[in-house]
Amino acid sequence: MSILNNLDEYKYWRDDKLANSNTNIETCLIEINNPFKIIKSEKDKIKLLCQKNNFALFHIKQQKNYPRAIIAINKQLGLIDYDSHLYVLNQGLTNITKNVKKDQAKFIPYTDKSIGWHTDGYYNKIAKRIRAFSLFCVTPASYGGENKWINQQIVYLQLRESNPDVAMALTHDQTITIPEHVINNIVKRRTSIGAIFFIDQPTSQLYMRYTQRKKNIIYSTSQEVRQAITVLDKYLKTTTKYHFSHTLTANQGILCNNILHKRSAFTDNPTNPRLLLRGRYFNRLN
Repeated sequence: MSILNNLDEYKYWRDDKLANSNTNIETCLIEINNPFKIIKSEKDKIKLLCQKNNFALFHIKQQKNYPRAIIAINKQLGLIDYDSHLYVLNQGLTNITKNVKKDQAKFIPYTDKSIGWHTDGYYNKIAKRIRAFSLFCVTPASYGGENKWINQQIVYLQLRESNPDVAMALTHDQTITIPEHVINNIVKRRTSIGAIFFIDQPTSQLYMRYTQRKKNIIYSTSQEVRQAITVLDKYLKTTTKYHFSHTLTANQGILCNNILHKRSAFTDNPTNPRLLLRGRYFNRLN
């Protein structure tokens, strides 16, 4: 039994979420004095924020070697089981910047375009499910590049409170299909079919797998599912106290349990382009 099908369990979980969710972004920012030696109070606050809100913002002093510092922070917080995807460069970190290489530039994160609401690795198979990620700003854009995010567990809660049928439709195991990825007649990733909201068995946590992208995404032909996705997207366009907006400045980052997020388009400084370091992990911040 779980919160998806046990009403009493759901109500207890709902009340706890609503009582403990933080809606003030100012209290979600933590100063990490030494990225190579996080003290217990810093670590405890990061983990508590991630339990309550699914994210924590952090700031560090200027570093000689940013990848080394971010890897050290992530390791100390237990983020070690990283996703070795196509463009990983340094122990799980990827440079998120506008890329001129044709193959990489066809993926939206490596462009200056906006990115709709999504969870990272929505196309991954179950064995490589992304449960946490870190994103750190080395160099901000000249203009734009704002991040927005919302705890997907709160999204489920609010949808269920306003329309239980919508929430139920989004738990159907045939809701979303990601077709196989083929390069030069070689299958790089097999077709993946599943729900948008479900319980992640190893962690027993409510998980969301979603993207607003329409390309290479197939939604169920069920009318109730399509209507539910319309309601979900309409909700995400609203502004509630649970929606957060922030443009990371230099030396700022976010740690989260794969929070639902989006990014606005940006304009680069040609001589000093926007650069963020991203790490994706198969384990959670707890």
